[in-house]
Amino acid sequence: MSPDNSSDQHTALTSKSINDVAQQTLSQPPAYTPAYTGHKRPRINLIASTATTCSIILCYGTLMLINLLGQMGFDITVNETLWAGAITFASLLAILGLLANLYRHKHVLPLVMGGLGCGLINYVMHFDYYLAIELLGFACLCCAAMLDWRALTK
Repeated sequence: MSPDNSSDQHTALTSKSINDVAQQTLSQPPAYTPAYTGHKRPRINLIASTATTCSIILCYGTLMLINLLGQMGFDITVNETLWAGAITFASLLAILGLLANLYRHKHVLPLVMGGLGCGLINYVMHFDYYLAIELLGFACLCCAAMLDWRALTK
């Protein structure tokens, strides 16, 4: 064999290029692949709708549970101040969720409608109870949550 054998030179060049590619691949930082590839931002846009749902469940769900247990023979008394406070807290949390989402979609109508609903609910819970005003307040809060969700999806 002569020292100018081209097949040996070709093999040497090929193995050198493979080694260079392998070295470059090893020197690069590994690609970050998160386990969950969904939303990168926290899902704060669900606060308003979740808090609205919780306030409705706290109000009417508790009434239904008390009625159901009463029909089964159990006598339950609920502290109405704590109950009204929990409903108030959930409706205020819905307003905070609407306010947080205002910076994302820049539509004021959900916040105004939610504020009206929250005000009506809090008036009914702490001053004079009227069923029509309570239902109107929850309807305004639900409409505000739906408008907020629609504004976020566009």
